[in-house]
Amino acid sequence: MKLFAKRSVSQQLNAIKNRTAIRPKTIQRLVFIHDTDLNITEAQFDDMCRFFSSELSAVERIQYNINKKMLEGVATPHLHPQSLDWRGRLISDDLRYSITQQYDLVVHFVDQITLPLISFSAQLHASFRIGPSSLDNRLNDLVLPPTRDFGEFLSNVKLYFNKIHPNERT
Repeated sequence: MKLFAKRSVSQQLNAIKNRTAIRPKTIQRLVFIHDTDLNITEAQFDDMCRFFSSELSAVERIQYNINKKMLEGVATPHLHPQSLDWRGRLISDDLRYSITQQYDLVVHFVDQITLPLISFSAQLHASFRIGPSSLDNRLNDLVLPPTRDFGEFLSNVKLYFNKIHPNERT
């Protein structure tokens, strides 16, 4: 059963392999995918949003956990191992809506990697992507060392993101 889902995700990854990453001059739409097992305060989240742009018109936060029960009571959309059907398609309407939107930036702050996470990330329409090296490198334009501390992650983002010139093709 997972064979069909793995094949579907592999096709999604191959489709984004040849895309050109362009760092947007201004960031107005941001999607933040984070593992709920990793601690992040609202102040840290606000600091990250302010770092990227004061003109953010939309910030979408995707809650991710490999244990579906840990997401109970947390704001939607949720991403978990049961988010994919046996053919590798997203089940949740919230997640399907997210992949139809165009984003300027995607930020992944995750520790544990699953097939639904890779599939969802591969289907997102984004100009620029940031994430840990533990995630498939085809998914991210700026690959950072994996860490469980959001403060360290954010300082790495600030350090390296500022060194990339807007609209520089990678």
